[in-house]
Amino acid sequence: MIGLVAVAGAALCSGAAVVLQAVAVRRLPDDAGLGTTLVRRLVTSPAYVAALALVALGFGLSFLALRTLPLFLVQAGRASGLAVAAVLAVVVLGARLGPRDAGGLAALGVGLVGLALSVAPAPVTGAPAGVPVGLLVAAVALAVVAWRVAARPPSTRTGLVLAAAAGCGYALLALAAHVVDLSQPLRVLLDPALWVGGAGGVLALALTALALRRAPVVPVTAVTVATETCLGALLGLVLVGDEALPGRGLLATAAFALVLAGALAVARFGSPDALTEPERVTAQG
Repeated sequence: MIGLVAVAGAALCSGAAVVLQAVAVRRLPDDAGLGTTLVRRLVTSPAYVAALALVALGFGLSFLALRTLPLFLVQAGRASGLAVAAVLAVVVLGARLGPRDAGGLAALGVGLVGLALSVAPAPVTGAPAGVPVGLLVAAVALAVVAWRVAARPPSTRTGLVLAAAAGCGYALLALAAHVVDLSQPLRVLLDPALWVGGAGGVLALALTALALRRAPVVPVTAVTVATETCLGALLGLVLVGDEALPGRGLLATAAFALVLAGALAVARFGSPDALTEPERVTAQG
């Protein structure tokens, strides 16, 4: 029960944080890229600092949940933050959600209930040897690809690609938090999983900021959530041996598919007018 409550809290933090990030990135130039200038602009924004605080709190709650729950459940639970982001985007940013968006959010909610009924708390098992090194290689490759995409001319398409890359970074962070060995506290700082998770999380934050500057908040959040949920679940199933309760594998599969379908529906049909301020901020502004 504690794990499920932690997942719900993490979803609330995640949804609120992404809207605060969207508010903060309004002051970024259209052609902003990965670099120190991006960091300097963001850390001086009160809205972005508040978003970082929510991200940190959400990660702490997710970490607590990941100590006892399968990665696919925690990732799918965090996906409900999309509903929080959608509601806040309507209230704060003036986004418009159509019937298909509402249907997607409803499917996501039903899927989350199904997932909660298909799993039970279980001790975390360690990842096979070589997984932390593999994650490190994946993080470096992701950074290189993201850097090249961020350098391309701004467009909604590149914004959504950056959102997918951010989802990959968050998935690496989640898997690292799931497998990091806490049994020997003095050796935690030497665990490669800890460093990979940190790198993936920082990269994901930067990519989310760039994605929100190029594409509407609801589709960006949906793409990020769908990528994070699918990749995180796959990594947990393949590398860590996560599984549903006996006899409930079909329920877990169907519920996960609903969560993914709901997120993708919002990503595909999200409003193109998430920002209420019509003016464009130039690189000199």
